[in-house]
Amino acid sequence: MECRLSAACLCNMGRVRGNNEDNFYFDGRTMPLDLFAAKDHTSLDKPLLQDVSTSPFAAFGVFDGMGGEENGEVASFVAAETFKDKCRWLREYVAPPQQFLAEASAAMNDAVAAEARRVPGRVGTTGVMLCFSEDEVYCGNVGDSRAYRFHKSALFQLSTDHNDAKFLRDHGVVGRKPRLTQYIGLDPEEMMIEPSYAKEKLQQGDRYLLCSDGLTDMLDNLTLCSILKNSATAQQGVEALMDAALERGGRDNITIILVEVEEVRA
Repeated sequence: MECRLSAACLCNMGRVRGNNEDNFYFDGRTMPLDLFAAKDHTSLDKPLLQDVSTSPFAAFGVFDGMGGEENGEVASFVAAETFKDKCRWLREYVAPPQQFLAEASAAMNDAVAAEARRVPGRVGTTGVMLCFSEDEVYCGNVGDSRAYRFHKSALFQLSTDHNDAKFLRDHGVVGRKPRLTQYIGLDPEEMMIEPSYAKEKLQQGDRYLLCSDGLTDMLDNLTLCSILKNSATAQQGVEALMDAALERGGRDNITIILVEVEEVRA
């Protein structure tokens, strides 16, 4: 079995932040670190587009850095480049997708943790990845960047939010953004990362959305559903989602990848 996919990617600094700490892996491409040095050019001017097959595999990822100043930018870049290297390895040495995501997460954590030891404060990045193989998709995530499946006009979250949002709700705490309980860049001697995983069977017409919280903090699930339902292509989808998030304030960096299952072949 194999499936034909069409995908689109957009990354924007937003309207408030003065830098872009997001990065991505889009079937072989990442946001080059030298773009971050040019503060007037830290967004994609137009969507990246790609048609790919799930045989042997296709992979995508979104990374939302943290650490302030340039540290967050470096953390997300290191994670994206490490994931890129692991995808090259996967093309040569076939591994089960969940095993690949686990090994990639560990490699990214080691690389970002090594970078974090060189600077003060907490440095790290979220990571949410999709690995498409034959007629299945595997999701792995660390942190609170999200993956969704859009199926028959309904939205299903595949990723797990690794933050203290439930604690805040249960204790009636308002006015504070949830803090991460897991992220890429944890010191392995203090705490091991524990990625969450999910698996889905691919169906023609389904769409898979990867995004940083710059999107989901601006748009609720009903709005996401409405936009996806009314977008004819993956490109139109990422453009409409980005426009809506920016119109509502764009308070954070925003990265969006949308993958559509165009065809399922026996």
